[in-house]
Amino acid sequence: MNKSLLSIVTLSFLTLSCQSDYEPGIRSYQSVGDWGYMIDSIDITVPDKSVLKGLEAQDFELTGNTYGTPYDPSTGEFAQDYTDDDIQVSIDRNRLRVKFRPFRAEGRLGQNFRSVPWELKCEKAGLTVTAKDITESSTAIIDDCIKGSFTYAGLTREYMLWLPKDENGQIMKNVPLLVWQIGGGEYNKPLVETIVANRGLTALPEKGVKCATLEFALANENYSYSASLYPDKIKLIDRNNALQMAFIDSLIAQGIVDGDRLFCAGASSGGGCTMRFMMQFADRFKAAIPCCAMDPIVPIHRVQERYDGQFLDDVVKAFQGDVYRWDGTEMVPSKIDLEAFLSTPLYFVHAEDDQTCKVISSYVYFNARKKLGAKDDRLKVYSDSYMKKFGVGGMLNHFSWVTLLDDYSEGSAMDWLLRQL
Repeated sequence: MNKSLLSIVTLSFLTLSCQSDYEPGIRSYQSVGDWGYMIDSIDITVPDKSVLKGLEAQDFELTGNTYGTPYDPSTGEFAQDYTDDDIQVSIDRNRLRVKFRPFRAEGRLGQNFRSVPWELKCEKAGLTVTAKDITESSTAIIDDCIKGSFTYAGLTREYMLWLPKDENGQIMKNVPLLVWQIGGGEYNKPLVETIVANRGLTALPEKGVKCATLEFALANENYSYSASLYPDKIKLIDRNNALQMAFIDSLIAQGIVDGDRLFCAGASSGGGCTMRFMMQFADRFKAAIPCCAMDPIVPIHRVQERYDGQFLDDVVKAFQGDVYRWDGTEMVPSKIDLEAFLSTPLYFVHAEDDQTCKVISSYVYFNARKKLGAKDDRLKVYSDSYMKKFGVGGMLNHFSWVTLLDDYSEGSAMDWLLRQL
């Protein structure tokens, strides 16, 4: 309880005119966007409330405010400052709230992708606010998450879990669950940074979907190209998956999530991790979305086929081979449940011009499963022009998770997912 509220409780018979002013400071309200945080409003609390008297929206100017992606989705061109800021102001005693069209918290991306800082200015009141002036922030979805750590298979990993609530604000029981696998760029980083790096945890909650979402911070080194050649790396990937599955089992045992409605998705190295997850635990999941998947199954990227069709042959063989599972003491080789693996539908998504994880990996995974008998898989390859409709593309064609998580059009992967919840 803040000082102002404490005063009201203690002196409940005083008139409103005796209420204390708010403590001076600047708070931002933000959410997780496609390219970091997006700010949608700011509270500016000043020592002297008289400076706020009579302020209106037209007294404010915003610069450096733009889309949360490098490209303007409406034009496909490099994003510039908004032409319509949609500023709204309200005043409560010595606190001014300024609402506006959400913009990227780090400012507009300029030349060489360097950020041009944003600035909110009101000459009439002598107010100027930049990102450096923010004293505290509130972040939608993340602030409502359960945060903790979990130990299993000799590992301890931090996690964030978002649980949907009913109309009375009570946590719902037996809800579906989507577990998101982080990309290689997020390994060994603080948990919040892994969440903000993409919208895997927050996308469904922001849409109002009553589905729990889960994300772990993993301490692997980057899976790297041809990780499948290194048993210790693959064993660690599978160990991380075993830990995540054990945590999910604890949620099922508590009646928090529905064990018949489990979903997995991830991008880049997380797309490869999603593939490994399905190879280990396909009988547990209803569906999965590997996005721009890396190659922890067999070497595909940065190597040449010895003959046409070698990658396909190698993946077909790998899908009929072993994964590692925890036996209570160590990770041991275990046969893949091929029938369960092939009967679990996968929706592969990839950008056609991805130069980091080339689209051949998704084609090979899709075709190998089809050759083995999978009947319900789908594959969506995004063109550069389609990527730019969601603010990425060009040099950023690896960022197909942006398109994945923002695209709910009919037949899209997210539309497909929602229909199964």
